[in-house]
Amino acid sequence: MQLTLFLQLLLPGITTGCIYALVAVGFVICANVSGVVNLAQGEFVMAGGMVSAWLAVTTGWPLPLAILVAMAIGAALGAAQEKLTLAPVRRAPPFIQVTTTVGVAIVVRGFALVLFGTDPLSLPGFSGDGIFFVGGAVIQVQSLWVWGTTAGLLAATFGILRYTDIGRAVRACSINLQAARLMGVDAERLRVIVFAVSGAVGALAGAVVTPIVLSTWDAGVNYGIKGFVGAIIGGFRSPLLAVAGGIGIGVVEAFGAGYISTGWKDFIVYGVLLAYLLVRGGVFRFGRAAFAAALASPTH
Repeated sequence: MQLTLFLQLLLPGITTGCIYALVAVGFVICANVSGVVNLAQGEFVMAGGMVSAWLAVTTGWPLPLAILVAMAIGAALGAAQEKLTLAPVRRAPPFIQVTTTVGVAIVVRGFALVLFGTDPLSLPGFSGDGIFFVGGAVIQVQSLWVWGTTAGLLAATFGILRYTDIGRAVRACSINLQAARLMGVDAERLRVIVFAVSGAVGALAGAVVTPIVLSTWDAGVNYGIKGFVGAIIGGFRSPLLAVAGGIGIGVVEAFGAGYISTGWKDFIVYGVLLAYLLVRGGVFRFGRAAFAAALASPTH
C-alpha cells in the first residue's frame, strides 16, 4: 500500500515536473543569450494549451494541425517579445528589462482572458483517455506522451547546443557576448531565434499537458514560477541542472500534496528553494557568526 501511494504521487509528479523542466530550460537558454530573465516564459505554455484546445475542441480543427498552429503562435509571441519589447530597452538597466518581461506576461494573460474567457479548456488524450498500472498506481496514457515529448525536446535541445552552429553560437554568447560578436556571431538575430524556439517549445508543452491538466488563462503563472525555481536550482547556467530542478520541483510538489496537504505544496516548494539558496550562499557552511560579520563589514 505504501509503495502504491508512493508511485501514485511520484509518477504524476514527474509528469508535471517535465513541463516545469521545459520551462526551466527556456529560462536558462534565453537568459544566457539575452542576459534577461524572461518572466513571461510560463505564458508560452498557457498559450499553447489554450490555443490548441480552442482550435481542436471548439472549432473542430484536427488535433495535429491545432498543435502546429499553437506552436507557430508561441514562436511568434517569443520572437515579437524579443524584437518589439526587449530590443528597444537593451541598454536599459537590468531591472527595466525584467520588468518589461513582466509586462509582456500580463498582456498575454489579458489577451487570453478576453479571447478564451475564464472557463477551463481541455483536450482529448492523444491516444485516447486510457490508463495503465505501475505497481498498483493508476497513470493516464497521456503521461507517456508528456514523458516522450519532454525527452525528445530535451534531446533535440542538447543536440543542437552541442553539434550545430546555432548551438555553438548560443554557448559562445553565454560565455562571452563581446568575444562572440567579434567572431562574427549575430547576437541580435540569435536572440530572436532563441526566443521564438522557446515560445514554440513552451506551446508544445502546454498542448501535451492539457489533456491531463485543464488549461486556463492564468495557468502560465504557476508554470512560470515553478520553472523559474528549477532554473534557479540550475544556477541559470546549466540546462541539465535546470531539467533536474524542474522535475524535482514537480516531485516535491506532488509529495507535499499527497503526504501533507494540497494547501502546503507551494509552501514546501518555496521552502526547498529558500533552503537551497541558503546552502548555496554558505550560511550553514560558515555559520551565523561569520554571516553576521559579513553583513557588518564596511562593504555592505
